[in-house]
Amino acid sequence: MKFDEFIETAWNDHGDRPREVADRLASSLGVVATPADVTPFARLVTHVYGEHLGDWQGGISLLESLRNLAAWDGSPAVAGAVDRGIAVLRYAGGDGAVLDRLSRDDRVAVLAMAGSAFAGRSDFKRALSSLTAAIRLADEGVHADSPAIRSLAVGGNNLAAALEEKRDRDAAETAGMVMAAECGLKYWKLAGTWLEEERAEYRLAKSLLQAGQAGAAAQSARRCIDVCAGNDAPPIELFFGHVVLAIAQRETGDRTAFEASRKTALALYERIGAEERPWCESELAELEGRRK
Repeated sequence: MKFDEFIETAWNDHGDRPREVADRLASSLGVVATPADVTPFARLVTHVYGEHLGDWQGGISLLESLRNLAAWDGSPAVAGAVDRGIAVLRYAGGDGAVLDRLSRDDRVAVLAMAGSAFAGRSDFKRALSSLTAAIRLADEGVHADSPAIRSLAVGGNNLAAALEEKRDRDAAETAGMVMAAECGLKYWKLAGTWLEEERAEYRLAKSLLQAGQAGAAAQSARRCIDVCAGNDAPPIELFFGHVVLAIAQRETGDRTAFEASRKTALALYERIGAEERPWCESELAELEGRRK
């Protein structure tokens, strides 16, 4: 199996079968054939062993073994990716002193990635603490090409999404959810394409709705739709934007606008391929008031 196919399959499988994928990673080091393969492999190891399994030491050991491969060239990009992954798992496992040995950019990246890991483990207090610390450090300045930028984007998005699903959020968690979504949007604008930007706007709209800020949610939803419209987005992306706009309009009491957005969303749904429609079911239910 080619490396790209291996990684894609592992990402597709890991959510439902994280232990199986972890074992697959541990037994498939031979698939890492070039220095360019190391970073995506290390990223997946860190994610699966950390966020999904909480197997901090197992992940550290596997990451350390990458240094013994023929593909290892010790370049800053390759070594940095592995070092950061190890630092994330050590920090999440309770070794706070690991941060002291890192540059500011790497501390930001590690804190943001650890925030994702904590969120995946439903340890929201530590997740919010880590992401808040990462944001504060980043506000002091990070390099334009720093891996920390992508880590903040992913970390913010992941924590916001996890907190949206928490039904017993307290006020601090709700405020943290919005902060995390805003962080995701800010840094996806720097690290991603228009697709990540519009999805981050969607995430922010959803978080704002959960926080009871329907007016602000509608503004974010409109920005999501505008980004889609400016980039010839496929129907499914526009569908999600119009759904969240409609829900925000319903929450603000603007029934006329809600019905117009609802009609647009349903028309877009009819243009979505059958293979993608299952992803839309919860949004359809919410649009019809069948799910809170």
